Amino acid sequence: MKLFKKFILFVVAFALIVPGVSVHAQDKKTVMTTFYPVYYLASRIGGEAVNVEMLLESGQDAHSYESTAKDAVAVQEADLFIYQDDEMEFFVSDLLSIVDQEATQVLESTEGIELLSGDHNHEEEDEHEEGHEEEHDHEHDHEHEEGHSHEFDPHTWLDPNFYSQQAENVKNALIQLDPANKATYTENAEKLSEELTALNEAFETGLADLKNRTIVVQHEAFGYLAHAYDLEQLAISGLANNAEPSAKKLAEMTKVVNERNVQVIYIDPTTSTTISETVSQATGAELRPLRTLEFITEEEIEQGEDYFSIMRENLAQLTK
Repeated sequence: MKLFKKFILFVVAFALIVPGVSVHAQDKKTVMTTFYPVYYLASRIGGEAVNVEMLLESGQDAHSYESTAKDAVAVQEADLFIYQDDEMEFFVSDLLSIVDQEATQVLESTEGIELLSGDHNHEEEDEHEEGHEEEHDHEHDHEHEEGHSHEFDPHTWLDPNFYSQQAENVKNALIQLDPANKATYTENAEKLSEELTALNEAFETGLADLKNRTIVVQHEAFGYLAHAYDLEQLAISGLANNAEPSAKKLAEMTKVVNERNVQVIYIDPTTSTTISETVSQATGAELRPLRTLEFITEEEIEQGEDYFSIMRENLAQLTK
C-alpha cells in the first residue's frame, strides 16, 4: 500500500510539471465530481462558466470504487473537487491524502447538513443477534459490507429538500473559486432551487393519499425519500448497492413480503436485480423500477434524461 501511494504521488507530481498536462491554464475553471448526483449539481449551477467532469464512469459503483493514479492526477489538475460525502465515496479519503488541497479546492457536498443515521453493521447484527445483544460503538470504522459500514445514510439527493441544501453548498464553493461569475452561479442555483421546491410539492401531493405506505426495495437507498413523505422502507440488502444479504436476511424478507401481502418490490434496473428476483419468485411480488440515481446511463443522458425526469418517473412508479 505504501509503495502504491508513493507511485501515485510520483505520477501526480510528474503530471503537474510536464508542460501541457495541467488544465489550469484554461479560461474556464475545471470542476471534477465523483458521480452523477454531484455532477448534476455542479453542471446545473456552473452552467457554461465552468468545465464539469465526472470521475466515475456510468455503471461504476461509488460505494465500492477504488481510486487509481489516473484519478489522483485528474483531481489534482482540477480547480475544484466535489464529492457527496465520506459515507458514500469511501475511496475519497485515500485519494485526498495524496492530493495537494492548497492547489485543488475540495468540497464535501453534504457539509453542515444533518444526515439520517445509517445501517451500523446491518448484516453483522443479523449474524450475531442470536444469543446476545450489545450496543455497537458508532465509530467511523467502515467495517461492513465489502469492508465498510455507514454511520449515516448518504443518499440525500432522493429528498429534494436535502438536495437543495447541497446545491447551496455547491453554489458557495463555485463563488469562492470563481467570484467573477458569482451572478451566474447565484442565478442558476436559484432556478434549480425553485425546480426542487416544485418537485418536492409534486411528491407531497402525489404520495399524500397513498394507501400502502410501505415500500420494499432491493437497495436501502430510499431512507430520505421515505422520511420526507411518511413512507416505510423495507430493504432486502443494505446501504451499499453491491451488498449481498445473508440467507437468513433473504428468508426474513420473503416472510415479511408474504405476511404483509406486499405486491411490489422496487428495483433499480441499472444494477443487478438477482436478489430481488429471488424474493419475487418466492412470493409472487411484481418487480417495478425505482431509480436510486447513483448513476444514469450514457444513452439516457443523450436522450435528455436527468435528475428531474427520473425522479418524476420514480413518483409515477410509486403511485401506480
